[in-house]
Amino acid sequence: MTTPASVVRSYWTAEENRDIDAVLGHYQPDAELVVPELGRLVGHEEIRRFYAASVDRFPRLKVAIDSELTSGDRGVFEWSSEFTDHAGRRWPSNGVNVIRVSDGKFASVHVYYDPAPLAER
Repeated sequence: MTTPASVVRSYWTAEENRDIDAVLGHYQPDAELVVPELGRLVGHEEIRRFYAASVDRFPRLKVAIDSELTSGDRGVFEWSSEFTDHAGRRWPSNGVNVIRVSDGKFASVHVYYDPAPLAER
């Protein structure tokens, strides 16, 4: 059985590799991704645009899972990350993802973080 923790770890590896197709492979076709400032994104096409913008702005990313709590098909993951832009500037961020997994993929991901530290300087 695929656990929420194993899906999250594999997903963050794909995101650190900046591999959008691999990232989307972790989402059900009708999954929802809810993020600050953008709201609810549904389906691979909308979710792809979100990740494409991130990869375009930040070609490098490192993520650490600071704590986690799982129950059945759900999980809450506190994370810290560091994005690096094309000029080599580092942009730290931290937050929490609340996820639900169905058939080994994300059915929903709700991301909670302060977008201000990632605003253009």
